[in-house]
Amino acid sequence: MKIYFFAFLILAVTASSKSPAQSKKYLNRKAVDTNLVLPPAWAFGILYGGYTNQHETVNRIEQIKKHNYPIDAYWIDSWFWSYADKGVGPKKYIDFVADTVAYPNKKEMWNYLQQNNIKGGFWIWDCILETGNQKAFAEFKSNNFFSDIFLNSNSWHNGSRSTAMFQNGKEEKGTLCGNIDFNNPEAVNYFKQQMKPFFDEGADFIKLDRTANISTCKAMFEMSQQFGKETKGRGFLLSHSFDTENEEYKRYPAKWTDDTRSDWTIEKPVVEFNSWVPFVAFKENIAMFTDPGKKTSAIPFLTNDLGGFDMGKTQKPDKELYIRWLQFSMFNPVTEVFSQPENPTFNLAWMYSERADRIFRNYAHWRMKLFPYIYSYALRSRIEGKHMLGKFSEHIYQYTFGDEMLLAPVYEKKAVTQNVYLPEGKWMNYWTGEIKNGNQLYTVGAPVEQIPLFVRLGSIIPMRNYSSSVEKGSNNTLTLHVYTGADGSFNLLEDDGISNDYLEEIYASTKITLSDSKKKSVLTIHPVEGSYKGMNRLRKWKLNIYCNQSPKQVKLNGRVIKFSYDKIKKILVTEITALPVNQMNRFEIHY
Repeated sequence: MKIYFFAFLILAVTASSKSPAQSKKYLNRKAVDTNLVLPPAWAFGILYGGYTNQHETVNRIEQIKKHNYPIDAYWIDSWFWSYADKGVGPKKYIDFVADTVAYPNKKEMWNYLQQNNIKGGFWIWDCILETGNQKAFAEFKSNNFFSDIFLNSNSWHNGSRSTAMFQNGKEEKGTLCGNIDFNNPEAVNYFKQQMKPFFDEGADFIKLDRTANISTCKAMFEMSQQFGKETKGRGFLLSHSFDTENEEYKRYPAKWTDDTRSDWTIEKPVVEFNSWVPFVAFKENIAMFTDPGKKTSAIPFLTNDLGGFDMGKTQKPDKELYIRWLQFSMFNPVTEVFSQPENPTFNLAWMYSERADRIFRNYAHWRMKLFPYIYSYALRSRIEGKHMLGKFSEHIYQYTFGDEMLLAPVYEKKAVTQNVYLPEGKWMNYWTGEIKNGNQLYTVGAPVEQIPLFVRLGSIIPMRNYSSSVEKGSNNTLTLHVYTGADGSFNLLEDDGISNDYLEEIYASTKITLSDSKKKSVLTIHPVEGSYKGMNRLRKWKLNIYCNQSPKQVKLNGRVIKFSYDKIKKILVTEITALPVNQMNRFEIHY
């Protein structure tokens, strides 16, 4: 990360004193996409999942902390129900009891996560296999809570000795399977009550497998809202990327890109995979986000298994592929780390190499600092109906992350250059500082440790101090990274991050503008409009200004102030002790 992201200017700004109700009336706001529901703020940090028992769950989180990785959530996948036999089934799928041996004190486990500001989740699906779960099956059947019952010969948790769905298992003759009727309110309520004890013990959210049916997602999401002790009504769900024909799917975030292959591309596979694994490797996975022709690219809060889910028929996944994949995943709307249990690395960077460990840490810390930027665009997606990622129909393997940053992930093995099309405007190569004109195609350097990244001149990018989880951090001190050379603006959007007040248009908006010319750059921080419950009335700003010319003078609200300028790094740094409350603050940089 270039050094100009870390200089300092301290200002104090007092937020609006209006109550949430007053701010709504004052701003008279109306959302463009009322279907869109935001995940809680913590979901925009780093999430992890694994096939771990209680002891292993705690140990893995301790290892994540030891390696100085951020962590906001951890879910236990399907072995949560039957760990000892590695989820073989059909016994325990689903008995509404789960594994009481591998997880002897789930309340203690969830409490441990809570003490570390980590949300806890677990895996579920939408059916009951009769064999081994006769009591639960009979109760749902007798109450007509199944939409249908059929003979299931699929070996997934039905005698399978692995996570594969279509390998022969012990239950080759099949098992009766009842699909729970999530369109039946009585069935939904009964299901929720069977699941409530897991939330009473301290679980916060659900990973839903097997289906992404809207009625099922609705029920699972509502459980997190209603029963999750830490959700404050916001709720969170991970479900598959399909079933997006109805816009209602946006009400139950988030989605992931299904079971991807840990390979570069299906076009020229390096690794052999079982036939059941979806034909999506890294290159195809990128396109699920960036190709405007694919339905998945419209999903507001889409994530993917960082590193790929299925490692294929190999002893260990490709280190270089993992590094390239993690670089891309850190600039997704939601970032999560997960793999099949057979993967000996579990897609944890330190299990690959020291270099992967260092690179993951650097990018993960970067993402956490970018939280104010990311969350502003998350709120904007509801307010303006504009996706966080910008797509290019003729250059589908690049995208903008917000409006200010353009990325072109490397998806070819051993590639150290990448073709990048820069749209209109002027752009700075983040890694080299070189300025490029837009409306042109370039070939740029892309060493393994760097994802090609350009910042549009005129950009204002807010960042905050690093914290190991979103909830441990705050926006009380923000650093503005300002790229002169063009006019620009940024609308910093904030709410409490966990309630549903934003659905009533209750949030805070801080407009920051940049006016730029050859003789002068003017940065203006406008007064905060609106408020939300718990909003801090004081804020410190740290300011970095990248400018190609050596400044002669800097003024704050007409008063000359001291500054320093690094001619090599091209950074202006200035410090201010205090600013008046409820005032527009204007910085002038004279060249």
